Amino acid sequence: MKLMVSLMTALVLAPASGARATPVAAQDILAQFVPGISLSQQAFGNVQCYGLIIPSQTVPEQGINGTPLPQGGTLRFGRVPDPVDTRRWALRFTLMPTDPLTAGSYRCETAFNSSISGLPRGRLFWHAYSVYLPDWRSTNDEQQLAQWHAGDTSGLQPIYALLSRDGQMRLVMRTSSSPTPTPSTVSTQVLWSTNSWVPNQWITVVTQALVSTDPAASPFIRTWINGSLVVNYKGPVGYNQPTAQPYVKHGIYHWTNLNPWDMHLPQRNVLFRRAALVLDPNRSYTAADLGLFVNTP
Repeated sequence: MKLMVSLMTALVLAPASGARATPVAAQDILAQFVPGISLSQQAFGNVQCYGLIIPSQTVPEQGINGTPLPQGGTLRFGRVPDPVDTRRWALRFTLMPTDPLTAGSYRCETAFNSSISGLPRGRLFWHAYSVYLPDWRSTNDEQQLAQWHAGDTSGLQPIYALLSRDGQMRLVMRTSSSPTPTPSTVSTQVLWSTNSWVPNQWITVVTQALVSTDPAASPFIRTWINGSLVVNYKGPVGYNQPTAQPYVKHGIYHWTNLNPWDMHLPQRNVLFRRAALVLDPNRSYTAADLGLFVNTP
């Protein structure tokens, strides 16, 4: 099985025959976390977990720990050996329904600093990460794994999110061109879903996008899952909120309204390799470039 996963990963990440990968330039990286370096060097923003909201560089090297877990240990957020290659590191996020609420909800997430590296609007960018999800296919609740947060407190749901719901994996996009967007003015679209995802292996998600509600800006979203284009959407993206700064989050977020926790699986774990938000001013990168980048130790 490990050999098959390694071969699949190699095929996903390899550039097309005859093509050469373009390294991601440091000046184009708006924000990233890198599990291979110590937590004290992770200057991406903050960690929101186990009732705490703390700057990423101040997380103890032993991580954030809580009460004993059903599957053993106490770790809620921290660095752990990569389950596929123990010579590498991954970030692990763990959430329980008995954990303290964080910012009013069940969550264990990282947030890229919105004041320094918010989600670009009106500019071409890439958002890429590699995520490892255990078998949640029998569950019937919703857990968001990565999201473009709206950037305000108006109650608007994420602009774009990868989530697990009713055993499916989904990519969900929202938009509203209203000058005063509210939940009632929002259009929600499931741009991709699957029941056939394979648990306990790395899934590489690469998105190229331009976020705007102005049709003249030619907004779009394209997303590749393990190298295959699964979303090719053209149209308005996000909310008409000039003063709100959207930002990127990774981890586990279980919203509480009409979303009871499925107690068939009380402990939820998610792992991430590198995650990055990258500008592309010269349109020089490809999905394969970003896939390689986030799977580099």
